[in-house]
Amino acid sequence: MHQDPMLFRFTASGLDAESAFTSHVAEDRELRGGPFARRADLTKVGRITVVRDRSALGPVVVGYFTDSAPWPVPYGAPLDEDDAEWLADRLIEDDAPCVRAGGAGALLLETPGPERSWLFFGWSTPLG
Repeated sequence: MHQDPMLFRFTASGLDAESAFTSHVAEDRELRGGPFARRADLTKVGRITVVRDRSALGPVVVGYFTDSAPWPVPYGAPLDEDDAEWLADRLIEDDAPCVRAGGAGALLLETPGPERSWLFFGWSTPLG
């Protein structure tokens, strides 16, 4: 039976991207899905890529807010959730290598506490 790829996106916290993803997958496996609730099979994700490049955000900052970038978007810097969501959408639309089948992109989020939070996104097979 052929299963089409399924988009996933979620946030999880942990010391690093890999541990946050692994913890989320363990919790996700315990959830029971209803007959109409399809979810991505996160156990099929074989690699996590922390996306440090923020260059795609530069034109957005310039285009929407001012004629010149009012603040730098540093390489690897934490992002607020809106910028992270926007960047994840662009990477998915552009078929970036980090989100090709079997992979997940991870963006570090700005968080108030000491624990790091990540936005994960990519394609996987549906949980069957």
